[in-house]
Amino acid sequence: MKRADLHMHSTWSDGSMRIPDIVKLSKLLGLDCISVTDHDTAEHLPEAAAEGARQGVRVVPGTEISAFDALTGRKIHILCYLASRPQLITEICRPYLNERREANRGSVGRIRAAGYAIDVDDAERYVGEGGVLRRQHVMHALADRGYTDTIYGELYDKLYGKNGIAAAQSRYMTAEDAVRLAKEAGGLAVLAHPFQYDSMNALPRLVDCGLDGIELVHHTQTPGRREAVTQAAGRFGLFMTGGTDYHGLYSEKMLYPGQLEILLPDDHILLG
Repeated sequence: MKRADLHMHSTWSDGSMRIPDIVKLSKLLGLDCISVTDHDTAEHLPEAAAEGARQGVRVVPGTEISAFDALTGRKIHILCYLASRPQLITEICRPYLNERREANRGSVGRIRAAGYAIDVDDAERYVGEGGVLRRQHVMHALADRGYTDTIYGELYDKLYGKNGIAAAQSRYMTAEDAVRLAKEAGGLAVLAHPFQYDSMNALPRLVDCGLDGIELVHHTQTPGRREAVTQAAGRFGLFMTGGTDYHGLYSEKMLYPGQLEILLPDDHILLG
């Protein structure tokens, strides 16, 4: 059995830690296998593979695709593992990321107009290798200027919650298209944190599009929810996976890699 954390994020998207540091920390914490699943890009995969080989940690190539349910309007995230054509994910997702970057730049202007002394340059100091300004970077800038002591919390809810001055609409692909993209890229498609965005009802549609797996272990999964996921996995023939959804300083729930342990048999499909 392998101790694994197959859901983490780095400075290539909305995490605060660089990939070499994530791999090092994972090794120190005794993990055998990890996946850095940065959002809507595969540009992090070469660095992740190289660091895994250098530090002796098995790294499963992964990406998390941001999408939405066209029937409910809710978010849905699809994890893609082991893509043989990962550049396709980067290519298809790049226009969405460009729009989000510009939307977040506009949000900073509204935050500044509301009396908070930050500008785009301040926020973009925290942008990593991915080059896309995200909400977490804006909140980091606000924290460093003393407006809050947390990334998530009262100020985040005020600015980015419903009717918040920083809330911005961005385009997302449908969840069905995200599954199809993962499959077209030669990867395995997994429904991420199915209860965080109340995504369980979408399972039949996603399975029809080629969904391969579902995330069992996540900080939003209670024992009852895990049981529901286990039953659904059996019903639809899905493999199960999981992880901490680690974002470093930017984590919604502060967990260390592997703190929500998942044990994978040596012949698990992601290790094959």
